[in-house]
Amino acid sequence: MIKKYWKDIKEKTSGMNKQETCSYILAYYWYHILIAASAAALVLLFAIHYGFGNQKPVFTCIIVNQEIDAARDREMADDFAKEAGLPEKRVVIDSDYNFSYDEFRLEGANESSYEKFFLKWQNREIDAVILSESFYRHCKEMGGRFQSLEEQETEGFTAYMDEGQCRAVELGNDGATEWISGKEDEKLLLAFPSSGKHIAEGRSFLKYLQGK
Repeated sequence: MIKKYWKDIKEKTSGMNKQETCSYILAYYWYHILIAASAAALVLLFAIHYGFGNQKPVFTCIIVNQEIDAARDREMADDFAKEAGLPEKRVVIDSDYNFSYDEFRLEGANESSYEKFFLKWQNREIDAVILSESFYRHCKEMGGRFQSLEEQETEGFTAYMDEGQCRAVELGNDGATEWISGKEDEKLLLAFPSSGKHIAEGRSFLKYLQGK
């Protein structure tokens, strides 16, 4: 098709100078140029968005029913990424998950984040979760399972035993817990869904929190 148009242009502008040729092309082929430019722009935008600007996370940790603090989440993600040698923009730590469940009622919560959480779990998009013991049990009631940490280094943490194995660690009433929850007296668990895809990064995250 392009060869046909180019041949036609060459034949019809054979006796014209450069200025006349340009005027002719603009007058009779402007819509072809517009269509080609638009198509090229769409291809470029698609490549940027899906090839470069929308790379999937290499590690995702969800913090459930704690203080929502995007600045803290980003600081924590960048700090962990730097220590673990991961690309900063592809490490996600997100505390925007406040919702009610079972007997637990939360005023002013974004209840849609409950469905969002389990959709991400189903899609294998959660590598780690920081949660209360009651929500840990709720996840199991919903069919969720957590990785065994028996072969991982958990020194410095209290093991949380489930089904005869360590499947979470208690963050305890320490600096890490206060940093995450904003409270000094709340015990949290760190667990890793068995559906998570980034196992090595999860181990690095556990080691990272050991140093906090």
